[in-house]
Amino acid sequence: MDIEVSRFGENDIDTVFAIQRAAYESLYEKYHDDGTNPYTESKETVFRKYTREGTTGYLFAVDGIAVGVVRINIDDTNKTGRVSALCVLPKYQNKGIAQKALLEIERLHPDIERWFLDTILEEAGNCHLYEKIGYKKTEKTEVINEKMTLVFYEKK
Repeated sequence: MDIEVSRFGENDIDTVFAIQRAAYESLYEKYHDDGTNPYTESKETVFRKYTREGTTGYLFAVDGIAVGVVRINIDDTNKTGRVSALCVLPKYQNKGIAQKALLEIERLHPDIERWFLDTILEEAGNCHLYEKIGYKKTEKTEVINEKMTLVFYEKK
């Protein structure tokens, strides 16, 4: 399966918003993580996050269909990148799309020496994805509620 990774543009906000809502809805229903789940963000908030300084948004497409999105926050001074709000439409999940897209994004940023991200500890599939492509758990965790803990990862 060929994945096309392209930069998010202002005209893509409706697509990005729809993908984010669809991808995070089931996690929101499972964990009820108000205030942290991207599913609860307004379109204006999503747009602001994707267009702030130091942030690049990427869309992932399969056969010309936008199926996923992610924000990358780059700190050029420290040569670090942070992966944020990675999501793939439910019917396209578990097909290797996120893995291929992240590896391509890392390739597009060769000056970045360390990558960071966090994910839900209770979502074993998410943890497996990141570990499979070289991310290592740090000692940091953050309890969001009685059902959900974030675990933090780093890749050098």
